[in-house]
This record gives sequence, C-alpha cells and structure tokens, in this order.
Amino acid sequence: MKVSAVEVYRVDMPMKGFFKNANHNHDLQPGVLVRLHTDEGLEGIGDVEPMSGYSSAGRDETADAIEHVLGPALLGADPRRARRAALLMEEAAPGFYEAKSALDTALADIHAKSVGAPLHELLGGAVREEIFFNAWIGANAPEVAAAEALGFSERGWTSCKVKAVGEVEADAARVLAVREAVGGAMQIRIDANEAYGRVEDAVAFAREVEGADPVLFEQPVPRENLEGLALVRRSIGFPVMADECVYGHDSLLKIIRAEAADIVKLKVMKQGGLIPTREMASTAEAAGLRLVIGHGFGLTVSTLAEVHVAATSTAFLPAIESVGPEKMKDDVVAPALDIGGGRIRLPQVPGLGVSLDEEKLERYRAVGAAKV
Repeated sequence: MKVSAVEVYRVDMPMKGFFKNANHNHDLQPGVLVRLHTDEGLEGIGDVEPMSGYSSAGRDETADAIEHVLGPALLGADPRRARRAALLMEEAAPGFYEAKSALDTALADIHAKSVGAPLHELLGGAVREEIFFNAWIGANAPEVAAAEALGFSERGWTSCKVKAVGEVEADAARVLAVREAVGGAMQIRIDANEAYGRVEDAVAFAREVEGADPVLFEQPVPRENLEGLALVRRSIGFPVMADECVYGHDSLLKIIRAEAADIVKLKVMKQGGLIPTREMASTAEAAGLRLVIGHGFGLTVSTLAEVHVAATSTAFLPAIESVGPEKMKDDVVAPALDIGGGRIRLPQVPGLGVSLDEEKLERYRAVGAAKV
C-alpha cells in the first residue's frame, strides 16, 4: 500500500463565543485539515489547529509546509510504516510539528482501517473504556465564570479548568467563585498560560486559592523559567503542571531533571504525532509524573486522536482537555463528536471513526484546497 495523493484544506470554524485566556481572545478557529489517499482506495484524515504564540508555526505556514514539502515527501510511502514516514518528513523539513501531526494522524487512520481496528489498538490497546472531558472556563468576571462552571456541572461534567491572567486578586476571586458555585461536584484546575512573570505572585495567588482544593496549577510562569517553575512547585500545597515548556522529548527530560512539575501536559498536535506523544507519556510515567492530554481548540478529528491516546494509560488524569468540539459551532466531519455530557464511550470503529462531510468542508474552507 502506498500514499498516492495528499489534499490540504485551510479551515475557519466559527466558535460559540469569545474564548479568553492570558494570550488569546478569539471567536474563529483557524485549522488545517489533510486527507491522504492510497493506491488501494483507503483514505485517512487528520487536522490541527495551530495558535500563534503557542505553536511552532501558524495556520498558513503549516498548510504551506504540507502542500509544498511534507506532502510530496510522503508520496509513495507505506502508511502502515509510521516511523519510516516520520523519518521521511523530518528529512524533508525539520520542525513543523503541527503539520507532521496532521499527516501522522491521517496515516494512522489509514493503517487502523486497513486492519479493521480502532486507532487505540495501534497504540497498545485501551485501559479505559470511558473518556471524561475537562470544561474550559475563560478569564471572565467571577460571576460569569461561576455561572459557566455551574452550567457544565448541571450537564454532568465533573472537572473544569479556570483561566488565570496574572492578577492575583482577580484570579483568586474567579477561582473561589467557581468553587462556591459548584460545591464539591467538580474538580478545579487552574491555568495561567505563563501569565505570572514573578514567582512570588504565582505563589501568593496559589495560597489564596488553596481552600478551593485545586487539582493543579498549570504553567504559572514563563516557559523558559524552569527554575521558577520548580520553585513554585516547592512553595505551594497542590501540584504544578508543565505545558508551554513542553516541546519534544528533550524538553520533557529537562523538566524531569529540574523537578519542575508534578504533572505534564501533552498534545498530539504539539508533540508532532501519535507515536511521539505516546513515547513521551511513557517517559513521564516512568519518572512518576501524572499526565494531562488535550488541545482545547481542536475539531473532531484532532480531538479523537487525543481520545485514543488518553485511553492507553492510567497515568493520564481521567478528564482530558480536548474540548474543541464543545466550543465550535460546527465541524467538517460526520458524525461530529458530541461531548455535551462531558464524557463519551471509547470509539470501537475502525480508524478514527469519522469521514469528511464534503458540504461542510466547502462551507468552512478558508482558501482553495491543494492536492499533491
């Protein structure tokens, strides 16, 4: 079996509202979707939603890399040989992790379909049959954040993430309002997106909210300050999670050596594909770290990729953060993923289990499709 053609689509997906954190405030999510064809008639799809300031490349750079370099490098490759495909892409263009992730997911979709198995079986098989999701509470006024969290709780969600923006009193008021609104019905995670430039302020904030019993404090200080991250970890009474400072496998080893985190956040998009994500998870697990997975602004395809990875290890906290389908007004696949109740059964159909909806793909396409 060989890859015979690669299609690349730029997508702009409207969102249900404005989503605000320390770095972004947007209501339209740009993405890149790929469809691979084989000489035996099988197709596979993958997508990524790069974000400026966070991803290694933007949406258009990602799409261009697939169209002009990485896609051509895969023509004639066997989609069942993921490591060989990864080498071909790395030789063609180092970096471009998001672009490689979209292609890697599409290759895996084909491979799993070719053997009639769900994608998680290619990763060693599932240890969980039900996947929970972590609600996303933006950097809004305390009463707004509290109402949002209560709404999720009433629909059955059991965990939420509350955004912080580096303002001690305002951030603390938001977290405490959420706890008061949901009582003990939800776990609370806190995500600062590097917003606390001073370790002292991050520690002061953490001490203000300890009574809310947070599960974790995500990336309180800038990504380059591993020493500061470790200091926050030693100074507060609940776990610290690394996110923006996690890139490739080497960055994970630096975090482990620095004892900078209790938990590590992984994303299939950011880590460059399914296999590197799963390998980094194994390293973290061996080092005694817990894990969270999820890019919070993905469409159904990238969300399903992370669902399949999350099912393969009990080191992942039960509620994953791949909640893009909850934020989007629509999707470009059928069936679209419904996570409105905060949990799903692990898919058991071959591959990812979805196919492109041609009409919706045309509706949300930002720029003409490219085929190589």
